[in-house]
Amino acid sequence: MIQKLSLKDFEHFISPATWYAADDLVQAGQVKNLREIERHLWVALVETDEGNFESEVMITPHKIKAYACECFTEGRRLMCPHIAATLIKIRQFYNQREEARRIKAAEKPANELTRFTVQTALDNASPEALADFVRDFARRDRDFALALKTRFAVHVTESENPYALVLDSVLPKPSVKTKISEPDFRRLRKALDGLEEQLSIAKGALDFRSDFQISSAIFLKINPLHAKAEGNRRSALLYFCQKSFEALINIHSSAPSPELRESVWEILFSFGIKSPFPLELEREGLRFIAESSKEEAKFDKVREVFDQTPYPAPAFILQLFLSALAVRKIPLAAVRVLDDYLENPDMIKDAFLQLYYLNYWEAATLVGEHFLNKNIFPIGQSRELENVLLFIAEQTNDQARQTILLRQRFLLSGSSAVFEKLKIAAAERWPKEREKLLAELRSKKDFSKTAALLSSEGDLEKLAELIENHGDLNMMQRYESAFLTEKKDFVQARYTSFLSQYLEEHFGAPAAQQVRLRLSELLQKGEEEMVMKIIRELTVRFSDRISLGGELAELFPRSKRKMVF
Repeated sequence: MIQKLSLKDFEHFISPATWYAADDLVQAGQVKNLREIERHLWVALVETDEGNFESEVMITPHKIKAYACECFTEGRRLMCPHIAATLIKIRQFYNQREEARRIKAAEKPANELTRFTVQTALDNASPEALADFVRDFARRDRDFALALKTRFAVHVTESENPYALVLDSVLPKPSVKTKISEPDFRRLRKALDGLEEQLSIAKGALDFRSDFQISSAIFLKINPLHAKAEGNRRSALLYFCQKSFEALINIHSSAPSPELRESVWEILFSFGIKSPFPLELEREGLRFIAESSKEEAKFDKVREVFDQTPYPAPAFILQLFLSALAVRKIPLAAVRVLDDYLENPDMIKDAFLQLYYLNYWEAATLVGEHFLNKNIFPIGQSRELENVLLFIAEQTNDQARQTILLRQRFLLSGSSAVFEKLKIAAAERWPKEREKLLAELRSKKDFSKTAALLSSEGDLEKLAELIENHGDLNMMQRYESAFLTEKKDFVQARYTSFLSQYLEEHFGAPAAQQVRLRLSELLQKGEEEMVMKIIRELTVRFSDRISLGGELAELFPRSKRKMVF
């Protein structure tokens, strides 16, 4: 069932992303052919880059009762940007109609009753009477009271942060375990919208003190609530968390007051070590606190928190200390710290990836190499870490590390693509690297990858020697195309030898059928004469195999069978 929303303020109850996308569609003039096809039933065509979508909305009176859009998939209930854009246009239509009525009324002959305005009332009311009215109206209208407190909190000097008190007045009490009700969330959203407006005013006026009070109040009060919210509520609250975090970072970089900059650091540092940042802000929170560790005093605070935290430390505190060590140019210390977490490979992997994403690549490289050598990760995670290390080596032009990583990768996979990358990374050192790689493969008796290397290098002499001494028919077939141009006699001899070995161990019709299958693959490459010679040798050598000749004759049409036998 679709929740009924008010047309005048529905944007407060959808995600900011949906609202901004809808506003962009309206501003671009992409809502077309809006019309009321039946009483209260509106339709419009919304043009987008992804296609055109027809939206339908039912409004009565000024309440959104139902909506649907061609973009909806089965089971979808949340409002899409196309519906929101249509609602904006409908609201504009109603507003324009009201404005037209007002203008028409204003054109009538003026008299004392119709010309009485709010300004007239304000001009004629005494300050005492006006204050009594505001106080009385605020008691009866909670929304008015909230707007009043939000607007004039800046003038309250008795409180350390009056904006925090404004939010306290609309936040659910800590003792209440039930979810925040819809009316209460609506009031909270109005308070946040009002504070966002005040934040914009303070920023424009370079009022860093008010800017700090508003942004810190939102950040500290809304983050705990955001963590428990879901769906559109979570998206809406996350927007304000991000907005306040960005404002605090801007204050730290721009405010002329050292005390104010220090207060920003203390708030974010204290919050980070006590409560988890939203996932969307965690990395930037880590970066901000870690970068400040260039100052000795702040590094000491980070180290003290880590030292006093019981083992195992929460991921944020562990990653913060490792990042601080990287900032302080002591990346080897990060490796020693993580040695204590050997029994928890997931924490080590997450710490490595965080160092990588924060661009602390020296520390990430040392950590990655150290723990990969300890073989504590599953194969999939090891490949992931190796890929990251290879990317870092490529971005830093560390050819030595690239060579090591690519050699290890080739030894595992035998991939020709990896082999080509290895040659490029080794550059002028390739001849030595090649011999080293061949020696390692021979010591492991890994003839398959040795053959792949020799083939990639075009060393047919050594490849032929390897196939003859250690190969089989599968290896021969894998590389036979390289020999067919210049070494046909070698191919013929190997086929005859390998197939003879097979027939010495296998008998009957199945064996003959297998030989025919292998020779058919060579025949498809146009080597008809070679296949005939191989068949003659095999049928002479195994003349006692009754079914062999007949089976192999099936490779040729009847007109050519006499040429074979």
